[in-house]
Amino acid sequence: MSSLLGGLGEKLADKWISALAVPGLLLMAASAAGAVLGQADALDLAALRARAGQEAARAGEWSTVAQLTALGAVVLGSVAVGALVRACAGVAERIWTGDWPAPAGRVAARLTDRRKTRWQGVHAEITALRSEMPIPAPGHPAYEANQAEIDRLTALRDRIASAEPQRPTMTGDRFAGTGTRLRNQYGIDLAAAWTRLWLVLPDTVQAELRASRAGFGAAVEGTTWAGCYVVLGLYWWPAAVIGLVVGLLAWSRGRRAAVLHADLVESAADLHLKTLAAEFGLAGPGPEQDPEPGSTPGFIVDREVGRALNRLFRKGA
Repeated sequence: MSSLLGGLGEKLADKWISALAVPGLLLMAASAAGAVLGQADALDLAALRARAGQEAARAGEWSTVAQLTALGAVVLGSVAVGALVRACAGVAERIWTGDWPAPAGRVAARLTDRRKTRWQGVHAEITALRSEMPIPAPGHPAYEANQAEIDRLTALRDRIASAEPQRPTMTGDRFAGTGTRLRNQYGIDLAAAWTRLWLVLPDTVQAELRASRAGFGAAVEGTTWAGCYVVLGLYWWPAAVIGLVVGLLAWSRGRRAAVLHADLVESAADLHLKTLAAEFGLAGPGPEQDPEPGSTPGFIVDREVGRALNRLFRKGA
């Protein structure tokens, strides 16, 4: 038992140091470099090395206790910086997902309306192409040209949002759109059903969802660190360059992670809502389509089943 606890402690310590102390230490080092060099001599590496050598020589004259105390202070300071940035990442995630506070409500509403207008315009074009234009048989040049235009417009619409926009940001709409699409298809309220659905998901699916959610969280945290470097750039401009590069990479990574996580959530619901409905005795037989002799009829989750699940989960509320 002691060896098990010791190994677990080492793993937790490694994760703690890599997640908090190392990024915090890098930011503290950049802050120290900015304090020594300033804006005028921002790239004077010789001056930075000379100052570092002086401080190292001065620290070498300290007692062992003083050196260990200073080292501990640096480590604790870097962890404190990392913990503060991680706390701020919660605010950054609200910005990413469009859950903006009341003072920004007017701006959020305008951005949402703008995104909704764009989405509705493209969706109207797709609807017109599907319903109004005469469509010849597949393989005909007119059919292929029409289908190619529909595909182009669909990709353009989905880049705005996967469903009619409800949030001021792409990421927020990607998450909100998952609930909208599932409600339109199955009548299910994903927010009310998710905890129960999670309990019937296989371990492999849960692991994939945890990994995709962690990837999005890491990208959001990366933009938070980038913001810290940009602020530091007010006093030492190379930090702003670092912040912009890190921020762009984290932003790109976060968008991809958000799309992946939303797709996985929707896919998990598509594949396992039937299991959830069966657990509550609500799954019904699918449409009759001349089943094979000796085969078992399948089950489908329609909007009536979805609404029945909603009533159970909301407990009449």
